[in-house]
Amino acid sequence: MLLAPGGARAADGEITSDTAAQFYDVRSPTGETILNQRRLTTSLGAAVYDLLGHPEDQPLAPELNFRARLRYDANYGAPGSSSDPSQPSYVVPGYNPEQVDLMYAYIEGRRYLKGKLNFKLGRQYQTDALGWWSFDGAEAKIVTPFFVAVEAYGGLEQRAGLPLSTGRFSADGIWRGDRSNYDPALYPSFQQASIAPAFGAAIETAGPTWIHGRLTYRRVYNEGGSTLSEFASGLYAPVTYNGARISSERLGYALDANLSKYGAFKGGFAYDFYNARMTSIYASLDWFAAQKVTASIDYDYYAPTFDADSIWNFFLGEPMSDIGARVNVTPTDKLSISAGGHTRITTVETTPASADSSPNINTCGAKNATNCNDFPSNGQQFDGGGNLSARYKWGEGVIGLRGSGNFGPEGDRVGADVNAQRIIETRFVVHARVGVWQWDDKLRPGRDATDFTYVLGAGYRFAPRAQSMIEFQQDLNRLVGDRFRLMLSLTFAVTK
Repeated sequence: MLLAPGGARAADGEITSDTAAQFYDVRSPTGETILNQRRLTTSLGAAVYDLLGHPEDQPLAPELNFRARLRYDANYGAPGSSSDPSQPSYVVPGYNPEQVDLMYAYIEGRRYLKGKLNFKLGRQYQTDALGWWSFDGAEAKIVTPFFVAVEAYGGLEQRAGLPLSTGRFSADGIWRGDRSNYDPALYPSFQQASIAPAFGAAIETAGPTWIHGRLTYRRVYNEGGSTLSEFASGLYAPVTYNGARISSERLGYALDANLSKYGAFKGGFAYDFYNARMTSIYASLDWFAAQKVTASIDYDYYAPTFDADSIWNFFLGEPMSDIGARVNVTPTDKLSISAGGHTRITTVETTPASADSSPNINTCGAKNATNCNDFPSNGQQFDGGGNLSARYKWGEGVIGLRGSGNFGPEGDRVGADVNAQRIIETRFVVHARVGVWQWDDKLRPGRDATDFTYVLGAGYRFAPRAQSMIEFQQDLNRLVGDRFRLMLSLTFAVTK
């Protein structure tokens, strides 16, 4: 029996990794070192495809895959007191000098139930009109015979302070993390992280390749306690409230269409039910004017939103609208040129929201003052700018030019840089960048400066998907003098 042959299955696997080390100091204008940064960021990814195996003559047979990626982000230059609650004068709540998070890890099934069912189980990303989002749970998608797919998902939102998690994908406005070993009176505005149940659904087109639309809905709940006061009273423990409550509830739609001979269109919106307002509207129209010329116009509206527990929901959020036009020209296979202009329109408050919106709304600090309660006469504030870039490729080399300018009532920024890269004998990589940028901060007179920067780098390619690189950067301007940065990076991928 021990000598009896067993069945053998083959699976495709892949290991990938990215590592970057940075060494730099952040100094004050007087030369004092404020931050001493010695950062190491590395990620390790693994994927195994076709775990069950399927016959070679059935390419559309059901398939089971596994994907995972782990990230380690450390700052060895940070003092130990920055993460020690027993030193309240130095601690930075929520800061972890050696952060480990699981970016994603899930089992994926494709083409089950005669090709109609796809599913994922584990930590995963959602990317649609509602933005990037991450959760631990399950997702199932059914493809119907009517060129429509129906999707449902549910689980727990990824949040800072929970094991192997970050707060990158949760709503803004709440300071969360692990309060272990914290005195209750220390930083009560720093909330203890709790699980956040969530669910969502979507309907999207399936089948036609020239058009894709997706309507999506998502609701997230807050659990655990939330502090009512941002500051300790000194007499009583911070007051909290508990129970399940809305964190965010949003609806979004996105549409992409591509008519290969004429042009392309992208558009969408996101609506926030808690704040009862549109938070995002965007549209982009591309016109293929000629075989090597594309002209485009863009519109992007954005209004800030916050977690329903956040006090920032009480304040006015000033929406922004960006309008732009651009053109891309490719005269030859080696040369490409692009140029564009844009205007940003910010909606500002022109009158007090109400007579009693502030205790000092009708008072002045100085006698006979005339501008203590002024509001802009125009509810729209305008900023503008433009950019120009070009790239030329020859053999295994490329050189690029980029210039841009932004101008507005608060200040101006204008500059340009040139970058070049050359691969020698398919193995050795050298690159350089030189730039000059000037800014004028009109809100803080005397803070204008001109900055000169350069970057020199060299690397070696072990294989088409494996490369090491070292970069040195220096910035010089009159406000901070010289700043230096040394960066090491390593990227590789192994497929079997």
